Amino acid sequence: MVADHRKRVVFLCSGGGGNLRFIHQAMAQGWFGAVALAAVITDRECPANAFARSVGIHETCIDFSDAGQAALLAALDAFQPDLVITTVHRILAGAVTDQYRGRLVNLHYSLLPAFGGAIGARPIRDALAFGVRFVGVTVHDVDETLDGGKPLVQAVIPVRDGDDADQLMDLVFRCGCLALAAGVNLRLRGQDADVQAQAGEEAVLLKQRLCMFSEAVSGFPQIASEAFWTALRGAPVSA
Repeated sequence: MVADHRKRVVFLCSGGGGNLRFIHQAMAQGWFGAVALAAVITDRECPANAFARSVGIHETCIDFSDAGQAALLAALDAFQPDLVITTVHRILAGAVTDQYRGRLVNLHYSLLPAFGGAIGARPIRDALAFGVRFVGVTVHDVDETLDGGKPLVQAVIPVRDGDDADQLMDLVFRCGCLALAAGVNLRLRGQDADVQAQAGEEAVLLKQRLCMFSEAVSGFPQIASEAFWTALRGAPVSA
């Protein structure tokens, strides 16, 4: 039996699994080197579970409400991940963040620390209601604070007159996917946010809008394909 020396990633999520699908595609195309998506863990049955089953990734639903999230911690420990990605709509217990400190990253739809503490599209809606001229996304380390961990990658999106949250969310989703991939790359390569300047920021044209990333992201060959993004957000997946 050949030993598997690939780094192992576990993905925690709650919803449609769009970011999960993107990371799966990025892994398949070698963005992260020798890396395997070891498991998908959700807090409810959701499209992310169906996607994982459809591509042969181990998936499970876990009760996140037990004391100290002991069931989640046991599941994570069983997979021995090098990195845990979380977009789950839950606050992680201190026992989890302590055990996986430095190996746990989250994607948030705002330029943290602005508009922290909310989930999904809510930070974008709050930012537009406040009248900001830029929105964005942040990939950050997860610690015991709520959305307070050290930023790894951020992306800035200009707001145009007449924009509303529904119009912007597709663009925010795309930026979030790319920023998450860049953040995963940083963590898996053992880098730190302190050395981001060496990699260099990059401007990327997405949906006819120039978005600025704190890390290079344009190496993914399909980002100009509308069909690719549509499939990530809404393609039906058989169970």
